[in-house]
Amino acid sequence: MQNTSSWIVLFILAFGLLVSLPLLGHITRDSNFYGFKTDLPVPELPGYEPGAEQVRLVFFGYQHCGTVCPLQLMNLRELHRRLAAQPVAFVFVSLDPDRDSQQELDRIMMAMGANFHAVRPNNQASAQRLAMGFSEFAARIGGAEHYDFDHSARIYAVTPDNRRHLLYSSPELDLDRVQSDIERLMAGIKGGLR
Repeated sequence: MQNTSSWIVLFILAFGLLVSLPLLGHITRDSNFYGFKTDLPVPELPGYEPGAEQVRLVFFGYQHCGTVCPLQLMNLRELHRRLAAQPVAFVFVSLDPDRDSQQELDRIMMAMGANFHAVRPNNQASAQRLAMGFSEFAARIGGAEHYDFDHSARIYAVTPDNRRHLLYSSPELDLDRVQSDIERLMAGIKGGLR
């Protein structure tokens, strides 16, 4: 009973934090970016070799997700179309390496566009550590066979020095403003800003 109560409290706190994130951006914003401006180090993505891109848009999800993942992937696909001439990479990181095969993830990413890449951590524990390194909330819910993930489904803008500069906490995005943010972030990198 104690363990169940602890999980319920943890879930309520995490949910409250997720709900408040869009509001925090408006309260703490001093950068005129649409996304929540940060400057935090993030871990390298295993198995992903960065190219010449200046910005990586990183999204954590899983293939069997039927809710927020398809919406965020549609957002990323549209951003890929809009930013086609820009050096931007789109990286999907699997939260479910037990069910998501690298071959299937690669097939899906290839269908999304040339600059889409899939990262599949070696195991569930590695996926959780990687997600936590990005401050991504992800919890497996359900039984051993039939399960889902409760996850925050944020999009992170990461620069080549492995620093997270922007995050978007909702799939309900103004893509014109996200595009402007990414172009502005790239101009700042060219101008010597981190």
